[in-house]
Amino acid sequence: MENKKAGSFGDHSEENGYDAVVVGSGYGGSVAACRMSMAGIKVCLLEKGRKWKPEDFPTNFLAILSALRIDNRNLGFSFGPKDALFQVHQQEDSLAAVVCGLGGGSLVNCGVMLPTPVRARRNPKWPKEWDSDWEDCEASAAAMMRIQSSPTKFPIGSIMGEIVAEGEIEGNLDTSMKLSVNFDAEEHPANSSDPENMGSCTACGNCIAGCPYNAKNSTDKNYIRSAIQALILQMRPPFSSLAIPRNTPPIQCN
Repeated sequence: MENKKAGSFGDHSEENGYDAVVVGSGYGGSVAACRMSMAGIKVCLLEKGRKWKPEDFPTNFLAILSALRIDNRNLGFSFGPKDALFQVHQQEDSLAAVVCGLGGGSLVNCGVMLPTPVRARRNPKWPKEWDSDWEDCEASAAAMMRIQSSPTKFPIGSIMGEIVAEGEIEGNLDTSMKLSVNFDAEEHPANSSDPENMGSCTACGNCIAGCPYNAKNSTDKNYIRSAIQALILQMRPPFSSLAIPRNTPPIQCN
């Protein structure tokens, strides 16, 4: 997915327009783009960041510094590459730390997947119609992310222990907590006609800086990949979105 090929995915050109434009390729954007594409909707996915390969992720302190950008609008200065993986933005009293790359936050989290906590499920603000499909949707996400149980037992963190003790998670933690990481221990079918060949986790602990062994199932490997295979998605990284106008004449973006 080089920049020179950014507009080559899908059968639809800009001249024909799009039915939907999705901004961002993290969990929210990738799922939306995937489901709409699979339903036959013409989608344009805008992503500010670039495609990160396993060997691109930082694995030491100096490399992490080179993958960081700080933008302080209060002081009027910025430093670090514009396509840095980690980006910190400060304006007035607000501070935002974001990830910039195809796959969004899924590139740099630990991929922990848990069932929806009981207290959240019982919140009356959820539409009642959702309850009947809740487990099916969770199972669909689990299959797409190819979640697996870790073969290594690590000490339970204090916060996770409190969640289990309070009954927030049904069942026990060993069977409930899984990771969207490949351990070569279980086989989970992916909703993809051509799943990506994955590496195997080495327990290196580099999850939060990106997996250098291609063992993490970030959204660029599943939801976005499936949307591309549906041939209804056009990808445009790197592309920054500043505003979304309503009912305006066509705008040419360069």
